[in-house]
Amino acid sequence: MSNYVADGNKQVPNSPTIQGTQVSRAACPVGNTVVKRPSYVNINTVGTYAFLYETTASIGGTTTAGFVTGSIVVANHGNVKLDINPLAWTRCDAANAVGQVTFVYVRTR
Repeated sequence: MSNYVADGNKQVPNSPTIQGTQVSRAACPVGNTVVKRPSYVNINTVGTYAFLYETTASIGGTTTAGFVTGSIVVANHGNVKLDINPLAWTRCDAANAVGQVTFVYVRTR
């Protein structure tokens, strides 16, 4: 994608969009919901979490099978960064809640 676009007879900077890959962003997807692979994951709440790496479900779909336990956070010391690229997450020891896991998408050029 170009850094500039035509606006009449002049070139103007291409505005970053949340939907594209022009800006880094974070999202808190609902547990068990398949999303685009993030650059990395932050765990925000104490608990046991599992992640989904392969699925036949479409983005936006939900699934409850194929999760692999990947993190046990035992104390609230701030966010725990995991350099993993899962498609979905779920909590093993309690109910899922939005905000327990953040998927971070780092801008690519």
